[in-house]
Amino acid sequence: MNILILSCGTRNKLVRFFKETLKNRPEGGNVIVTDCSEWAPALYEADAFHIVPRMTEPGYLEHILDICKKEKVNAVLPLFEDELDLIAQNRQMFEAEGIVPVVSEKETVALCRDKYLFYQHLVKNNIPALPTCLGLEEFDAMYAAGKMDFPVFVKPVNGCGSVGISKVEDRELLEILCRRSEDGLLIQQFADGEELGADIYVDLKSQKPTAIFTKKKVRMRAGETEKSVSVKDETLFALIEKTVLTLKLAGPVDMDIFKVNGQYFISEINPRFGGGYPHAYHCNVKFPELIAENLCGRENRCAIGEYEEGICMMKYSDEIVRKGSWGV
Repeated sequence: MNILILSCGTRNKLVRFFKETLKNRPEGGNVIVTDCSEWAPALYEADAFHIVPRMTEPGYLEHILDICKKEKVNAVLPLFEDELDLIAQNRQMFEAEGIVPVVSEKETVALCRDKYLFYQHLVKNNIPALPTCLGLEEFDAMYAAGKMDFPVFVKPVNGCGSVGISKVEDRELLEILCRRSEDGLLIQQFADGEELGADIYVDLKSQKPTAIFTKKKVRMRAGETEKSVSVKDETLFALIEKTVLTLKLAGPVDMDIFKVNGQYFISEINPRFGGGYPHAYHCNVKFPELIAENLCGRENRCAIGEYEEGICMMKYSDEIVRKGSWGV
């Protein structure tokens, strides 16, 4: 069983997790990775790696497909938003070669990417969501009706990785930010409460969530969870399941949640491995193993909440040193 991880970047831990999983399975297998830069440290954790063109260049998909054939890949796993969309839209290219794209349906990927459409989806399905609007005109109407108030939280409609986000205390600054935004600015009621994250696995066979791991975020850095503690709440698990089942999700899913005055609110879904996933893995919620079981044609049993509460994760920096003079 061979797995191809695209645009591996700095996801060293994820590569290690897949290697450990395949090494301990009877069928064995290799982890192959790609990136467009020799400076991506996760390249050097894998069993094999390939330097590829940027995904925006012509022929990129054909290049990836050639790697799949050469390395006898069983499944391809994209890790970031633009590539999720690309693989989801072209999944039939891979399926025709017997390769499983570990990615949600293209409509779901697009919906989760557009944060305003996702908010509307939550409202339509009676899922608790923080009051949200698109642009200054809609905000003024909601503010006048008493449905929103300062402070608010603003972010790009199609953003990722916490780029362009900020807390805004007054209308003057909000107007400036809205005027500068070219693609539209999402305005959300600021959540004065706890921030939580969920790592969810939606079975590739049953299309149902079979694993949910939740954590309280203690500290964030560059959009990723840096410090967190595992928590368990059956009410939260039920809300996550309800939300997931309104979408055509598949494989690993990252969800952001707020708890304000005792009530949970769904904020965002990223249909991919989240940056804080290592916490779940170290608590024995092992998505690579679940993926491997699916690739062997078997459904995974439901194991929601099967982990220990109160386990803390604290990230720290590491390095890889190799000979080379790339670009120097």
